[in-house]
Amino acid sequence: MSNLELEISEAPAAVGRVWGSNRALWPELARRFRAARPAALFTLARGSSDAAASFAAYRLAAGLGLMTGSLPPSLAGFASSALRAPGVWILAISQSGQSADLVEALRRLRAGAEPGLCLALVNQTDSPLAQAAERVLEQAAGPERSVAATKSFQASLAGVDALAAALGGEDGEARLAALALRLAQPIGQVAGLEALVAARSALVLARGAALAAAQEVALKLKEAAGLHAEAVSAAEVMHGPKALAARGVAVLALIGRGPLGQTTREAAAHLERLGAPLARIELPADLGPECPLDHDPALLVQAFYRRLPGLARERGQDPDRPPHLSKVTSTR
Repeated sequence: MSNLELEISEAPAAVGRVWGSNRALWPELARRFRAARPAALFTLARGSSDAAASFAAYRLAAGLGLMTGSLPPSLAGFASSALRAPGVWILAISQSGQSADLVEALRRLRAGAEPGLCLALVNQTDSPLAQAAERVLEQAAGPERSVAATKSFQASLAGVDALAAALGGEDGEARLAALALRLAQPIGQVAGLEALVAARSALVLARGAALAAAQEVALKLKEAAGLHAEAVSAAEVMHGPKALAARGVAVLALIGRGPLGQTTREAAAHLERLGAPLARIELPADLGPECPLDHDPALLVQAFYRRLPGLARERGQDPDRPPHLSKVTSTR
């Protein structure tokens, strides 16, 4: 078994640890949130962590009314103006916590801009990013040896979900326990992945919070399977990218539940009629009340992860040794 396959199988347990690993911090964060009522939260992240940050924009806005946006980390290294965000919360997300631009951005925000709170959601809690934060949320994913991060990504999604639950007074422990059980089970209908084996390029479609899953899936197709792929909103694809459909560009549709899942299904069918080879991963419509729509991104990603090592091998790739990549990436 490859490291990638082992860590994919460990993702449910990692998700199940997130709430308990941060139990002492949730009451404090909830108190500070109620007292300050920050106007917004900005995220700092790259790579897979940036996909988790996209999920935060949906989860925190929809669940709490907290407007959430992405702050470009390069501002720290290349912008001469001060970063001023009084009263705003900052959430930096990283598996390794090593990237210099994220660390510098968080330090500048905490020291000079007086934000309401600087948080780091990291797997390496002794990392420079963790040291730069005011409070640290543990991903608690455990050691990750595969270059392509999987269980730490699922732990990042779980950390965001737990943060939203804690701030909103929800039972986050029960939410994550239910999600961990679901992730441990085969779920979702997967069809047509053979279209990706011979493809030279692919569009990964989703909409709403599931767009975060599409971003992660597109990145993993590049990293582990050597396939150029881009995440596209099922709404945005109709505004121009569909011109590629008749040119052999494959489509992987991530179809969640609810109205936005339906629009993704319809967009994928339209592209298939135009000539695009279609693959899809679709969740059942009824997963019960213990499985909220917010958990669709994690479920879609896990369904894809289970197929990723085999897909990589079919494309002639070693899933544990993607070319030109290393486990830790640090940018400035």
